[in-house]
Amino acid sequence: METIHHHIPAAEPEATDANIPLVAWSTIAILLTLAVCIIIAGLMFRYEEGAMPKAKGIFSNQRHLPPSPRLQAFPSKDLAAFQAQQLSRVESYGWVDKQAGTAHVPVEKAMEMLLKSGLPVPVQKKPAAGAAAKPAVKQ
Repeated sequence: METIHHHIPAAEPEATDANIPLVAWSTIAILLTLAVCIIIAGLMFRYEEGAMPKAKGIFSNQRHLPPSPRLQAFPSKDLAAFQAQQLSRVESYGWVDKQAGTAHVPVEKAMEMLLKSGLPVPVQKKPAAGAAAKPAVKQ
């Protein structure tokens, strides 16, 4: 089998310096590109600013609320207020429908009343004597 020997040159310093004109022209090209980008961005900003509606009065820059549904600014405070409202309803007396005579009572009192009187039993209506009971038919 044939052995291949590669010649590795000894580490030597560079024979030439950096190409100064190439570095200079590259720097100039980068700076010109940057200047063109800044000019284009400024023109776009002026165009967009001109396309916006002008203010119609001293209070025209006031913020308007976005349409519903909106995010809650302080959800923990809203939750605490809601829980306090629900707790006060559960622990108090009040009318649900005064005309119908329906009221709400505290949960503890309602449990005591339920233990004393028991669960309500639904009243079944008896069919009339002349009418025959019709079986329920599902369709």
